[in-house]
This record gives sequence, structure tokens and C-alpha cells, in this order.
Amino acid sequence: MAQTQRKPVYLLPKHHDILRRIAYEQRCNLSDVLDVVLENADWELIEKKAKDKPVQRAAERNTSI
Repeated sequence: MAQTQRKPVYLLPKHHDILRRIAYEQRCNLSDVLDVVLENADWELIEKKAKDKPVQRAAERNTSI
């Protein structure tokens, strides 16, 4: 079996169900649907949100004390 270049991705169960339904309706593999979603993602926006989250969580912890 050929080795793939895919990296592990964790999906929330509700998102997995959505992608599974799309794959069923389009008669393709779940991995194909996931590939398309990841290709079309706005990675700059995701990176910005990922950088902001630790700051937001720290602020929330400080206000809840």
C-alpha cells in the first residue's frame, strides 16, 4: 500500500457526521470531502484566530477570578 502525505486531523463528532453525509450524497470518500474542505480553508484567518485564542482565554481567566 502506498504511503500518503496526509497528516492526522481530529474532527468533532458533529462535523464528522456532516462530512459523512456530504460524502454519501456525492458518492465519494470522506477523505475526498475533507481534502476539499482543507484546500478551501482560509489558513491566514485560521492562523490569526489560533494566535488570538490564548490571549482571549487568559483574559477570561483573569476576569473570572
